[in-house]
Amino acid sequence: MQDEGPPVITICPGLQPKVYPKDNVSKAVQVMVETGIGAVAVTDEQGKIIGIFTERDLLNKVLVKDKKTDEIIIGDVMTRNPIVGNPSWSVLKAIKTMAYYGFRHLPIVDDTGNYLCMVSIRELEKFITQIDIGVEPSEIIGGD
Repeated sequence: MQDEGPPVITICPGLQPKVYPKDNVSKAVQVMVETGIGAVAVTDEQGKIIGIFTERDLLNKVLVKDKKTDEIIIGDVMTRNPIVGNPSWSVLKAIKTMAYYGFRHLPIVDDTGNYLCMVSIRELEKFITQIDIGVEPSEIIGGD
């Protein structure tokens, strides 16, 4: 069996960007800017994930409609019941899941649905570039 990498939780950057459904979009944007990640989990008070709010949600559901971010409630524009990853998933399984669905962010939750962290495709790319694949960067980008 081919090595599919370590559990995805081991490369989770420790970022736990989250908001609550009654928070406004301005709060979500502030959290995304502070953490440098383009998505936040939306959790209930017990920490169970109920949605996700991404940069795409901001563009497609708020800004394009000329809505004010401080007047829109996250619960009204979040993506409900997002697909999530498990901390025991391999890095490869997380990458395959994100590629299949076209996601750039994958919330990681435990077996009871408690939100743990957000994995971005950027973090997964960083991990992949650290693997020795036997090819020099100049060979990939066509350098000398």
